Amino acid sequence: MTLKWLLVRRITLVAIACLFAGSLIAIYRVASIAKHQNEELAQSVSRQLNLQLLRIDTMLDIPKRFPDWDLVTSYALQPGQCVQLLKQDGSEWRTSCSGVDTVSNPSPQWFIDAYRSLVGGETRVSRPVSYRNKVAGSVVATFNPAAIAGETWHTIAPVFSFSALLVALLCFVTYYVIERALRPTTVILDRINRLAKGDLSSQLPSFRVVEINRISEVFNALVADLKRASSERAELARRLVDAQEQQRRHIARELHDEIAQKLSALNALAACLRIAVQHDATKLEGEARALEDMASSLMISLRKTLTYLRPQEIDDLGLLPSLEGLVAAYNTEAKGRTRYTIETSGDVEDLNSETRAHVYRIIQEALNNAAKHANAQNVKVTLNQFRNAAGEKIELAVTDDGIGSTPDVKQKTFAGSGLIGMRERVLALSGSLDAGPLEQGGFGLHVQFPSHAHGSAA
Repeated sequence: MTLKWLLVRRITLVAIACLFAGSLIAIYRVASIAKHQNEELAQSVSRQLNLQLLRIDTMLDIPKRFPDWDLVTSYALQPGQCVQLLKQDGSEWRTSCSGVDTVSNPSPQWFIDAYRSLVGGETRVSRPVSYRNKVAGSVVATFNPAAIAGETWHTIAPVFSFSALLVALLCFVTYYVIERALRPTTVILDRINRLAKGDLSSQLPSFRVVEINRISEVFNALVADLKRASSERAELARRLVDAQEQQRRHIARELHDEIAQKLSALNALAACLRIAVQHDATKLEGEARALEDMASSLMISLRKTLTYLRPQEIDDLGLLPSLEGLVAAYNTEAKGRTRYTIETSGDVEDLNSETRAHVYRIIQEALNNAAKHANAQNVKVTLNQFRNAAGEKIELAVTDDGIGSTPDVKQKTFAGSGLIGMRERVLALSGSLDAGPLEQGGFGLHVQFPSHAHGSAA
């Protein structure tokens, strides 16, 4: 619920509560007036009957005429009011009532029932009829609840209509005023949502309201600090990853230039030794062959290490041939269980050396995760260059049709340093990374970054 509707609802509830309280006050006020009228009536009738007993006692009247109820009926009763004379045993002796005017003061039945439950018999008044401490009976004055309810309804019904109109007008005015006052919050929420999505270009304008303008100032300052921190973090990550790539290149070059050449010489020497002694010393021939096989095995391991540290073909052949070779290697290893494909568009060879290495490593890690965890039939690599309003960008994706939507598989896929390493590389490229299950099934990794960005050449 929005703040505007919340305030309108609370104002409406307060108005209804006030109207209800006012109605209760009106009900009890009318009941109090009715009780006072009953007290006056009962007191007057009781006084007249007490005087009649006095006249009977002084021989000014005869006992047969008691009670002289014609004298009582001369009193003007209110609509719905009754006066009764009860004997000492509580039985009715005389009764006189005035009719209820249900035409001029109609009231709904639910209001009459509510009045009875709230007031009940509180308006009933009783006075004794006695002479010289001898009780002859009692006078009881009552009101018909429908009569008092009608009088009360006649009093508060106009207030109900006026209050309903006033509450509606108040809600409308309140909503309009608050809507204008809180209109800047729409802009604020929009900028906050954009910031939550990673848009660091979000800025708030100045506002007239001091408090909201202060929010704008603090928000803009926080965005500026966040932008600066993100830039510094991206620069630090770029330097760190570039340093790692440069170190990998240096180690690969050293291994290639020193150890690889020596292993090649060792392999050649062992071959020569085997040929020279094959006619004279069978034992030496076996040892030479073993030496040759050892050198060949070391050369294969060294080539794998060199490929992991720094694929030489990235610098020698280019990014696309290196990726095609990587995909071909996974197809060979899969032996038909999984089909790996690659699609490219645009000029991705224009990237600098370190950026090409980052792209290669990201795809290599994604393919490694797919091979280990996806159990997929198809794995597709897509690498595209495109242009939008922000400039030229590179978009790469690695998707599969495996079991990537399973929670435990997703956890295994993201475990370890694989995803962390990919995020560091994407951060170094000032890009964005999105990885997770696909709607149609399987798992997908999507990366996007500026094509001119980041990664200084070694």
